[in-house]
Amino acid sequence: MKKIITFIALAMAFVSCSDDEIGNEKLEGKNEVAIEFDNGFSNDKLLLGTSTYTNGNGEILTINSFDYIVSNFVLITEEGKEVVYPKDNSYFIISEGGTNKTKKVQISLKDVPAGRYTKIKFGIGVDQERFKQGQAVQQGFWTLAEGYNLTWSWQAGYKFVVLEGNYKENTQATASPFMLHIASRGTTVDLYKEVTLPMDIAIVSKETSPQLHIKVDANKMLDGKTKIKLSEGSTIMGGDKASNISENYTDMFMVHHVHNATHH
Repeated sequence: MKKIITFIALAMAFVSCSDDEIGNEKLEGKNEVAIEFDNGFSNDKLLLGTSTYTNGNGEILTINSFDYIVSNFVLITEEGKEVVYPKDNSYFIISEGGTNKTKKVQISLKDVPAGRYTKIKFGIGVDQERFKQGQAVQQGFWTLAEGYNLTWSWQAGYKFVVLEGNYKENTQATASPFMLHIASRGTTVDLYKEVTLPMDIAIVSKETSPQLHIKVDANKMLDGKTKIKLSEGSTIMGGDKASNISENYTDMFMVHHVHNATHH
């Protein structure tokens, strides 16, 4: 028994020393940063078409589709230095899947410089600078977005966040469909948003490749800074309500935890 206790103590000391060494050593090289988006509704896991959820207005929802675009990633070090991920590679689709869609909830940032990162910044949607570069520059991503129903016509642009399903109030016997398609409209209406999220230290080096787990609360679209009642309009694709929802969903992301995995 003493030998076992001694072995466990030594093993714990080794792990502790290893973590300290990673934290204090001079970091060099580049590596991958994996980011997983854990989509939910309030405190529940998001399950398409099978579970019901109640929003802050007492409306009962079934979610059939939840898809969105994230872009323009920036990692920020302990000292406040911003490491900008290359713009040409910085547009991604996150999707819970559903009819004719492949589930896609994890992305990878390649060749990130070594460092200790304590914040991550990214956009929700496609920024005007990129959109104005024209369809030829974006053809590959545009085609990908089309497959997830995240585009209008080219002149109108992309849909940034899509939430669809059915809803009813407690007094209703049958549910009605709802559609939230939140986006810019060409160059006339710009609803592109950015968020900056604090996180535990993510360590990148030639031997260390972190994984970030971001929790996403789809309920924030309806139950955020502005309360959105679907019974007062269940199809929202523009106008003041779309603008309010875009402000709401800047609060739907948080970094829940970070795994610092060492690879030799």
